[in-house]
Amino acid sequence: MALIVSTIGESRSAKFGKALIFMAWLAVASALCWSETVWRDEVRALSLALQGDNFIDMLRQMHGEGHPALWYILLRAGYVVVGSPVVLKILALTIAAAAAYLLVFRLKLPPSIMLLSLCSSFSIFDYAAMSRNYGISMLVVFLIVLSWEKATRHGLLLGLLFALLANTNVHSVVLVGGFLAYWFFDLILARPKSSVTGYRALATAAAIAAVGIVLCFLTVYPTFNDTGQNDLAGKSFALLALGALAAPSSHFMGFYPDSILGLIVAYPLAYGIFATLMSVLVYGSLLALANRPPAMIAAALVLLGLSLLFTLVYPGGYRHQALWLVFMIAITATAHVQREKAGVTGVTNAGGIVKLGRLCFLILLALQVVSGLEKFNRAFVAEIPLSRSKDFGAFIQSRPDLKDAIIMADPDYLVEALPYYISNRTYLMREERFGAIVRYTRNARLSLSLADVLQAAHRLQQSEHVPVVILLSQRLDRVTAPVAVHESYVWQLSLTPEDILAFQGATTLVKRLGPVVGSDETYDVYVLK
Repeated sequence: MALIVSTIGESRSAKFGKALIFMAWLAVASALCWSETVWRDEVRALSLALQGDNFIDMLRQMHGEGHPALWYILLRAGYVVVGSPVVLKILALTIAAAAAYLLVFRLKLPPSIMLLSLCSSFSIFDYAAMSRNYGISMLVVFLIVLSWEKATRHGLLLGLLFALLANTNVHSVVLVGGFLAYWFFDLILARPKSSVTGYRALATAAAIAAVGIVLCFLTVYPTFNDTGQNDLAGKSFALLALGALAAPSSHFMGFYPDSILGLIVAYPLAYGIFATLMSVLVYGSLLALANRPPAMIAAALVLLGLSLLFTLVYPGGYRHQALWLVFMIAITATAHVQREKAGVTGVTNAGGIVKLGRLCFLILLALQVVSGLEKFNRAFVAEIPLSRSKDFGAFIQSRPDLKDAIIMADPDYLVEALPYYISNRTYLMREERFGAIVRYTRNARLSLSLADVLQAAHRLQQSEHVPVVILLSQRLDRVTAPVAVHESYVWQLSLTPEDILAFQGATTLVKRLGPVVGSDETYDVYVLK
């Protein structure tokens, strides 16, 4: 396997091949993006971005949401130009395409790593088809790599990129720390010793990055989504931290394709086997950087930092976990460039440990390709969407009698995706207010019964004099005994046969939506009589 891929003297056929690869990626990512039914977290960001009369008012109202401001600023600016919710997809795909372009044409990576990274689930779906703020992280990380490759690192430029990265999402603050650690250890371990100029550039970058990190945390905290954090009550902080440091790979099981995760769910005893295997792959991947100690230290610190974040703050989904893979790709690219500058001899004498590490990383990336194929299959073969919000929107538009209906749901968050498809007002029962943005706060009705739902619907009908549509994720005809259903973080819905009978007598079931994959956004649709 070629270790260094240089654009210098690259043949015309190689350039043409890369162009074909990029166009194939763009076709697949575009198809996935435009076919995907948006779900609540995507539309929630747009709803937040459109709050207030201006940018300042929007920033004031989104304070405490849990994400820094960059994505919301881009969405609001894009909406001013486009004037449609479709700006979500346009921005996400444009950002992902820019990152993919850099990955194919500008980053100096082995062809195998470039191809596997490009075809991975995070590259074609989670950071492209899904309109979230994590794709910006990948783009900024790759821009950092290009700046890193210069003969003399520019502290001001890299500092600004670090500050920008810190304001894409909270998890990327850990990546900023990883880059700074890489730079620091690269300076102190360099032979001959680095000049004062190098340390001055690092200090400049670190100072600017610190401003960006502070800005991020001032935007995010204190959060109003206080139920969304890990509940550490009664738990030992020290033991949790030690556990995260001892076995961080347990927080990265999302690297497995859904088929393997389904097997683990069906056979819980298999969890230990696959968790051990993931530890081997994750830790083994670090060994790919063993002949560049600063790079290996930085990658290990990011792995541990994300693991601590998932343990002590809030759990991480695949979109968060994949940021470590993006960092590994970036670090691999910078390490290759520096080896190239040092000469070919240092590269060929990599040793068996480094080769084993490269194999582990390639296997890890191959698993992401399988995940990407699964998502492509669901979208175009099985045709099972992430959310049924689009189907529900089409149903409402087909019913002129419901064009002014108020929509309420249990769980409340089922209404968050609807503004992308319809303009009906939505009501949040647990907070007892109209709105399309749920606040996951303890200052709300954490426990509801089906009788409470029906009572709220009657109250709305009487006060607003319009039809009321109720969305329920629970299939009532399958409930035969009293049950308390856990929802979201700390919500609870109580169901009894008596309440179900009363609810069914007061409403009409008008639509039952089909299955979904990857979310819980399917439901039965009732209209209050």
